[in-house]
Amino acid sequence: MSIQIGGLATGLDTNSLIKQLLQAERKPIERLERDRNFLRTRLTAFTDFDKKLKDLQAKAEGLESAGKLVVNKATAASEEFFKVSASATAMQGSYNINVVSLAQREKEVSQGFADVNAKEFGTGSISAQVGGGDAVQIDIGESNNSLGGIRDAINAAGAGIKAAIINDGDADNPYRLVITADDAGTPVEISASLSGGSYANPLFTQTQEGTRAHIQVDGIDIYRTSNTITEAIPGVTIDLLKEHGDPAESTGLQVDLDVDAVEKKVREFVTAYNDMVSFVSKQNDASWGRDAGLQAPRRNLQMMVGTAIGGDNSIQALTQLGMETQRDGTLKVDGTKLKDAIRNDLDGVIGLFAGGNGVEGIAAKFKTYLKGTTDSTNGILASRKQATDSGMRRIATQIERQEMRLEQREKTLRAQFSAMEELVSAMSATGNYLTQQMSMLSSLGGRK
Repeated sequence: MSIQIGGLATGLDTNSLIKQLLQAERKPIERLERDRNFLRTRLTAFTDFDKKLKDLQAKAEGLESAGKLVVNKATAASEEFFKVSASATAMQGSYNINVVSLAQREKEVSQGFADVNAKEFGTGSISAQVGGGDAVQIDIGESNNSLGGIRDAINAAGAGIKAAIINDGDADNPYRLVITADDAGTPVEISASLSGGSYANPLFTQTQEGTRAHIQVDGIDIYRTSNTITEAIPGVTIDLLKEHGDPAESTGLQVDLDVDAVEKKVREFVTAYNDMVSFVSKQNDASWGRDAGLQAPRRNLQMMVGTAIGGDNSIQALTQLGMETQRDGTLKVDGTKLKDAIRNDLDGVIGLFAGGNGVEGIAAKFKTYLKGTTDSTNGILASRKQATDSGMRRIATQIERQEMRLEQREKTLRAQFSAMEELVSAMSATGNYLTQQMSMLSSLGGRK
């Protein structure tokens, strides 16, 4: 690191003078840096605005169809026998459910054997018949004639059954082959025909009968091969837990519109809309101005909010749901009025957001517009971000050039001041010499 000490000859603080001159010439760079910081802030704002618009788009998509907007709730009088859930298409009403039997898969268990891996069985085949299908012949040869080999061969056959080995703790022959049907309610017939081995053929005993799930819905018999029953009541899923045990008993099931859940979806849409409006308002200060990249989306969305959808839908505008536009552009919701509309005119609410009969609903309009606006290639925000980014790169290039110019300017100033110091030093030396000569001449003249 070099240390420069100026002004030795002149007495001037040349380092300070050079610094002041350079500071004056740095003003254009400081203006460029302010411009770059402004563009950086703008780019961040565009990015944040894009996120808010995409969030609003997602909330609008949650209202664009009856299947997405409507929420039903199913409630069992007791969850001892079954649990329930309902989809948007569930048939609302009251039902009585009796669980006659649960679905279970048939199980067959063999006698015990001493070893899992010993190849002590004969060779031949095992026959497995499931339900009313054809019997499947599973070959057993010298490579797989152990209890473990038979298990693996059964599992690889795709016969509609699965095999496993259990240890029942018997001192001599603890290992048993357990066969389980893939589907509930399907009977299993399995037999072995093996010869030539020291182990006897596996003999299978049924330990669990295969039964289908059986329920009665308002006295109507319903059968399934699973304990999860769908479409016995349209749009309702019933997960069976326990049999009633008495045909005279039943548990009530109620399916209703979940007004609170529907209201929550609408409010989430309004909240996302208000966040967008408030964000744009905060950007409209003296330094920002009224940027079209922010103003155009807000203006267009506000027009959609305030315009009737048309057609013959019973609810034409958000005002009929208790929504009013405030002075700052945000929406205020009257919760009581919104719930009343959902409860008493659900089809009208669906029509307002989702549309129908050739009419585009508000949510559908929002989705279409926002999808284009936030498009990463052709959307207005993409173009504004690209322009801002280009401006930042251009300014960075200008700053770099200005810094190089200042660096060269500093070198020039130091050279000039150094030359001045040398000149002053030389002149000072010459003056001193002349003064000495004059003094000498004066001394010589005085002697005469």
